[in-house]
Amino acid sequence: MNRDTPFAARIAFRLPQSLYDKLEMWAEEEDRPLANLVYTLVKQAVTERERTLQAFEVKQEING
Repeated sequence: MNRDTPFAARIAFRLPQSLYDKLEMWAEEEDRPLANLVYTLVKQAVTERERTLQAFEVKQEING
């Protein structure tokens, strides 16, 4: 896989039907495909994790 190519990776996973239904309703409310909603949520979660890790590293540097 060429990591320089956007959207080169694919994954498959299973969700409980109740969670799938909720995500599907959410996507419909925002008038977008479910895959796009899931992509956006994952991207936001990764961004937040990176911020949290950076903040933790800065705190460790300050505290020695």
